[in-house]
Amino acid sequence: MTRPRLSAARLPGWLAADLPSAPTGIVHIGLGAFHRAHQAVLTQEAMRVAPGPWGICAVAQRNGRLVDALVEQDHLFTVTERGASDDRLRVVGSVREVLLASEQPDRLATVLSEPDTRVVTLTVTEAGYRHDPVTGRLRADDPDVAADLAGGPPRTPVGQLVAGLRRRRDRGGGGLTVVSCDNLPDNGRLVARLVGEFCARRGEGDLAEWVDEHVRFPSSVVDQVVPATTDADFARVAEALGLADRAAVVGEPHRRWVVEDDFAAGRPAWDAVGAELVPDIAPHQAAKLRLVNGTHSALAHLGLLAGCTSTADALGRPEFARFAERLISAETGPSLRRFGRCPDEREVEALLTRLANPRLTHRLDQIAGDALRKLPPRLLDPAVDLLVLGVEPRLIGVAVAGFLHQQDFPVLTLPLPLRGSRAFRALLADAVRRIDQDGVVATLRGIGRS
Repeated sequence: MTRPRLSAARLPGWLAADLPSAPTGIVHIGLGAFHRAHQAVLTQEAMRVAPGPWGICAVAQRNGRLVDALVEQDHLFTVTERGASDDRLRVVGSVREVLLASEQPDRLATVLSEPDTRVVTLTVTEAGYRHDPVTGRLRADDPDVAADLAGGPPRTPVGQLVAGLRRRRDRGGGGLTVVSCDNLPDNGRLVARLVGEFCARRGEGDLAEWVDEHVRFPSSVVDQVVPATTDADFARVAEALGLADRAAVVGEPHRRWVVEDDFAAGRPAWDAVGAELVPDIAPHQAAKLRLVNGTHSALAHLGLLAGCTSTADALGRPEFARFAERLISAETGPSLRRFGRCPDEREVEALLTRLANPRLTHRLDQIAGDALRKLPPRLLDPAVDLLVLGVEPRLIGVAVAGFLHQQDFPVLTLPLPLRGSRAFRALLADAVRRIDQDGVVATLRGIGRS
C-alpha cells in the first residue's frame, strides 16, 4: 500500500499545532540521523518551553536524497524513541531550511553570515574534520583540504566554516558560537585550532584575529544510540502515522547533551529540557568516551570475530556480557579517577541495560569503522591512566587485540606511555596470540576464570 508523504498540510491538527514556528537562528552542519534524533528534538523542546528565533538550517554534505526528501516533506520528519518494550513516535519541525553543501556553498556561507544566525552545531564524525588525530593539525595532503586552501568552493566542514566566518566578518556580523557534537576530546578547542590553522595557511591573520574576538567554541558531549534506519522502521512509521516519511530516524529514549556554558550571542533554552550547561566539560567527555564509546568499540572488535552483528547480539551472550561489565567496573571506570569520578554498580548496570536493548540494532560493523581515530580516546587513553594508577589494563589489551586481529596489516600508534610499557606490550601480544590460537569466545571465557 502506497502512503501519502508526510507534509505540513497532511498532519493531524493536534500534531501540527504542537510544532514550533520560528525563524532560523541555528545552522547545523552534518544533517545525519544523529542530529535529527538528538539536537533537533532538544531544540524543538526548548522552543516549546521558551519560544525564540531558533529554527535550524540543516546542511548535508553530499546526501542529496535526504535533502530532497525533507524539502518534499516541508522539512518535517519523525523520530521513533525505541525502548526495550515499546515505541514513542514524534514529529519534529525545528528544521526550517535544508541545504546541500556540495551544490550550495554560496548559500551556506550566506546563512552563516546572517545576523540572525547565532549558533552553529556540527555532527560530521571524527573523520569529517580532516585532521591528524596524533598532531591535531589539518591533513594538508587531503585533496579536499588542499582544494579548500586553494580557494575553491569549500568541500570540508572546516573550509565551509571559514568561508562563512569570512563573509560574516566582511558584512560586519556579530558574535557566533560554534558547538562541535562529535566524539572527540576537547572538540570545541579542536575546531578552534583547525579554523585558526586554516586561516594561517591562507595568510588570513586578520580573519583569525576577528574569529578570536567574536567566535566561541565550547566543547560538548552527546550521548544517544541512533542506528541506521531500516526498511522495517520506515514501514512501522507509515503504519503508525498513516503517512510515509523518507527521513525517519530511530533512536533510544536516552538522550544526553552536556555543553560548556560559553555562548557569544545567546542560545535556546536547552538546559530547560535536559541539556546540562557546565563550566568544565572534561569529566563528562572522558566518562562518555570511555564508558559508552569504549564499551561499544570493545564489543565491536571482539564481537565481530565471534559472528555477532549488534551490541544487543553481543551482550546477549554471557561471555561478552561478563567481559563488558568487568571492562567498565575494573578498567575504564576506575580510569576516570583522575577526573574525580568512578561509576558505581548501578551506573554500570544501567549502561549495560541501555546497550543491550534488544529492539535497537546498533551494528558492530558500523561501530568498528574508522577505528584508528576512535581507539585512542576510547581505550588507549584509559589504559595510560590505569598504568599511572598501577593497574594493568588487561581487558583493554584484549579489546585492542581484537582490533589488531581484524587487520590484514595492523598499524596502531600507541601513546608513548603504552609504547614504553613492556608489560602492556606483552599482555597485548599475549591476547593476540590467544585469540589466534583459541578464538575470541574461549579467550573471553579464560578471562572470566582468571
